Amino acid sequence: MQPFQRTAAVFDIDDSLIDGNAGTIFTWFLYSNREMAPQVRSQVPRALYDYARKRLSEADMVALGSKCQQGIRADKLRELARKCFDKHVKKRITQQGLRSVRRHLLSGHLVVVASGSPQIIIDEVGRFLHAHEAIGTRTLIKDGTASDQLVPPIVFKEGKRERVKEVIARHGIDVSRSYLYSDSVADTPLLEEVGHPIVVNPKPAFRAEALRRGWEVAEWKGRWKTEPDAEDRIGDEWLSWEG
Repeated sequence: MQPFQRTAAVFDIDDSLIDGNAGTIFTWFLYSNREMAPQVRSQVPRALYDYARKRLSEADMVALGSKCQQGIRADKLRELARKCFDKHVKKRITQQGLRSVRRHLLSGHLVVVASGSPQIIIDEVGRFLHAHEAIGTRTLIKDGTASDQLVPPIVFKEGKRERVKEVIARHGIDVSRSYLYSDSVADTPLLEEVGHPIVVNPKPAFRAEALRRGWEVAEWKGRWKTEPDAEDRIGDEWLSWEG
C-alpha cells in the first residue's frame, strides 16, 4: 500500500478549523504580554486602524503577524507559542473540524494544516491535531533570533497554493487527489485545483459562489472544549477588526 493512500486532506485554520484567527490571537498574546520589541509594539495599533479602513490589505496583515516576532529569541518564541496555544487557541478548535481531522487520519490520509498565520503558532496547532505537516508564514531566524524578514512565499492566495502543492508533492500525492477545507475566498486558487473542495463557514457572497461552482459547503460551529471565558471576550474585542 502506498503511504497515505496517495490522498491528502488540507485544512485551513483561521475561522474554519478554529473559531478565530490563530495569527491574530498570537499577535494579541505577544502585544498584551509586552513580549514584542518596543519599536514593533508601537506599530500595531496604527496597523489595525489602517486595516480597518482598508488602507492595508489582508496580505499586509499576514506579513505583520510574522514580523511582530522581531527581536525575540527562537527558543522563547516556541515557549510563548505553546503557552498561547494551550491557553487561548486550543479551546477554539471546532468540534466538526476536530472530527474531520481524525476521520482523515483514521483513513490513512496525509493531513496538512495550512495558514498565513506565523509558522510558530501553526506548528502548535499541527502538533495537537497530529497533523503530518504544518504550513505557516515563516520568519527568518538570524543567530537564534527572529528578524524582520520573512521566508518567501507568504502563505496567502497563490503563495499558499504553491506551498501546499510543494509539500504534498514531496509525499508523492497529486493535488487532484486532495481535500481542502477552507472558509476563505483567498483560497480560491487552491480550491480550484483540489479534487475535493469543501468550503467551511463561508460568508454569504462566497457561499453563493461555492454553490454556483458545485463545491460542498459545511458549517463548523461550536468549540470542542469550553465556552470563552472573560479573558477571551476581552481578546475578542481587541480582535474585532477580523473579517
